Amino acid sequence: MGVTQKERALILVKAFPQPSQTYEETVCCAGITPQGGFVRLFPIRYRHLPREKHFDRWDVIEYLADRPRNDPRPESRHVNEDTIQIVQRRSQMPAEQRVRLWAPHVSRSMLDLKQDTLSTERSLGIIRPDDGSIKFRAKRLPAEEGRAQRAAFKQVSLISGDQLPELAVEYEFSYRFTCAGNKHDMLIHDWEVQATYFNWTRLYGSEALERLRQKYEQELPQQNLHFVMGTMHGHRRTFIIIGLLRSTVAPTDALRQSGLALN
Repeated sequence: MGVTQKERALILVKAFPQPSQTYEETVCCAGITPQGGFVRLFPIRYRHLPREKHFDRWDVIEYLADRPRNDPRPESRHVNEDTIQIVQRRSQMPAEQRVRLWAPHVSRSMLDLKQDTLSTERSLGIIRPDDGSIKFRAKRLPAEEGRAQRAAFKQVSLISGDQLPELAVEYEFSYRFTCAGNKHDMLIHDWEVQATYFNWTRLYGSEALERLRQKYEQELPQQNLHFVMGTMHGHRRTFIIIGLLRSTVAPTDALRQSGLALN
């Protein structure tokens, strides 16, 4: 690992928790630094953090981190989770300011982002799907895979002695869409989607999946929807959707206004 440094980032993404042999249960987060660069923060055992360290999307956090030894992706940071501090809540930053921070990272197309990765090794980016092109898909996981996932989460909760709530792992969610006219079909690893399904199964029962499709296929595309794209650790040329950005403010409009940096 490299030299430990103090950093600050606006959190854009919290991916779905993953069982880990080394770190029990981890969440990979992505954010934007005050200098305008992307960072990938890992490993963060989010549900094990003290309540005062439970940050949300659009919060600004400060932390100590260094470059991981086994992850060459330039944006990756190995975070000391004990040092995480929330320095600004989302309510303290206007929507226009948040959009101005991520808008410069929007690529012209998914193909452009992939091409850029070949020359710069970048592993995070943002794209905008074409209007009217989005199809939300849900694929039921095989019973044995769902049981294995649930068992893994149960196992990591016993390691720490804490009883973590069981997470919904019945479905694998994806988007089929076009970007600059080119067709794409990509998995969604945003924690929000799985958490929404998990909560809605309790509220709506058998209607949960159809309500989810309506929200993610019809409602969100009307809110300046953009995808945060990230590569997988073992497949550094393969992108998946790790976060969904939407706002009442269009990125082009936000960039016309004067911006403020993170404090």
